[in-house]
Amino acid sequence: VLAALLALAATSPAKAAGKPVGKARAAASHSKVDDTADEGGDDADETPDEVDRPVPTEAELKRQYRVVTADPSTVAFSAPVLPDLAQYTPAAMAKKIDRSRRGTVTVASLLNEPGFKSLTTAVDQGLSELALRQRGSLRAIFIEGGFVSLPELLASLPKDLFEQTGPGIFVLRLPLLVRHGATLEIGSGTKELRLSQERGAMLATEGTLYVSKSAIVGWSEAKNAPARFVDKHVFRPFIVGWGGSKTYIAGSRIASLGYASTKAFGLSLSQYSTTVAQRAVWPRPTGWILNSEISDLWYGFYSWEADDVVLRGNTLRDNIQYGIDPHDRSQRLIIAENEAFGTKRKHGIIISRDVDNSFIIGNKSHDNNLSGIVLDRQCSNTVIANNTTYRNKSDGIVLSESPDNVVWNNLSTGNLHHGIRLRNSTGIRIQDSSAIANGLAGIYGVSRDLTGTDRDFIEDPYTKAMSMVVAGGQLSGNGSGPVNLDEPTRAVLYGVDLRTPQRALGYRLGGVLLAFQIEVLDIVLNRKEVAVLEPIPPQKVAAQTAAPLPASLPLHR
Repeated sequence: VLAALLALAATSPAKAAGKPVGKARAAASHSKVDDTADEGGDDADETPDEVDRPVPTEAELKRQYRVVTADPSTVAFSAPVLPDLAQYTPAAMAKKIDRSRRGTVTVASLLNEPGFKSLTTAVDQGLSELALRQRGSLRAIFIEGGFVSLPELLASLPKDLFEQTGPGIFVLRLPLLVRHGATLEIGSGTKELRLSQERGAMLATEGTLYVSKSAIVGWSEAKNAPARFVDKHVFRPFIVGWGGSKTYIAGSRIASLGYASTKAFGLSLSQYSTTVAQRAVWPRPTGWILNSEISDLWYGFYSWEADDVVLRGNTLRDNIQYGIDPHDRSQRLIIAENEAFGTKRKHGIIISRDVDNSFIIGNKSHDNNLSGIVLDRQCSNTVIANNTTYRNKSDGIVLSESPDNVVWNNLSTGNLHHGIRLRNSTGIRIQDSSAIANGLAGIYGVSRDLTGTDRDFIEDPYTKAMSMVVAGGQLSGNGSGPVNLDEPTRAVLYGVDLRTPQRALGYRLGGVLLAFQIEVLDIVLNRKEVAVLEPIPPQKVAAQTAAPLPASLPLHR
């Protein structure tokens, strides 16, 4: 059995060869339910193999592109309706808890339990290591049938499995599963619930987990200290909510959890990923995480096919790989009023792979090892509004292969690279957003062939195209200029404040725009009109090639 489980966990789809797939998402991307080796990862910063290509001359660019004006009505902005955050409060959360039926507590084998899939199929840990941690057995604690509080759990178990070691301090020494229809409450009477690293403890829920004014900490009993991150392959306890679950956490502290094993990242909500029968029966997981502190987790928060999750008012600091990372087909998320900083490896906030119809609003994401806020791999119909991203070691806001999104009223400042970066993303509206004093461009957009990267083009299709409307906002004091565009499909500039250029010689647009700098600045700054950069239709390019026009002819219409 162990060999079969480990072989199953080690199996991943082969990487697809060939050219990128077009914008239509491959059916395989939606039908696959197995876990891949890079689960939870992102491709927002992948770099294609360098291709030697000459830099196009100004004359060549003017044969490929043109700048025209448009009526301001064509760029009129209809502000999206933002969600009412006042409904997501600890008081509203408390009303969701059903205490009417008393639950039961049992200890039994964890084999064949979908709720313990992460432990029983993890390649690095597997059943054998779990058995060692449990001193030869493979058992778990099960809550079922109704409501159980932590004091009731304590009264139902021997000290070897669950022990109170001090006032409000509890140590859990087995995996624990809250079954469908059951509820576990960890309330204010619990100062700290410690999950024993040495004994393989973790919390899994198929029912309801309610944590209020408390703390859950991965704990090394050998060191009598939190199980702080050392290596991604070293087991640490974790929390996971499966299909049908509801996870509610408010005013609490979550710390020192998670490692690099499927769905064991720290604090995760995930639909059952390989148990097809379970997926057919139970809805996707959901939950609210409010006003809590999350630190030293492998992923601060992760989701996989979760719906209607609310993350509001949390502090996510010093997490390892990501601060917030909703993934694969999670839908209708609200990520609001959080502060994500100190992420040690990658981004503060990212949504990745078909995470759609969501709101990222009112957050602060700063001092992260890469970017502040990222949309990655076909995330669409999302509003990024009223956020501040600063002092990140890469970019402020990134949209990679993610079309049809709104970036509204954000401030990106003091980031090491770009304020706002777009790659292979079309239909992007950047409205009233400011990029000030970033190391490179205020806004950088590129159409890029991703051949030569590790991308699986079947799982993650894309179109080599980039288009945007930039209206309002301030782009000033950026190291390589306000806007830099490389092979754009279409770009519109209107009403943008370009004061206080970084360069002593004045404004300097970048990429394709440099060839049209005089025309664009005249339209935007002097005439207060809409400037549209667009490719010249192929038939006109052919005519120009046959009989080139003088470079001095005006390009406005």
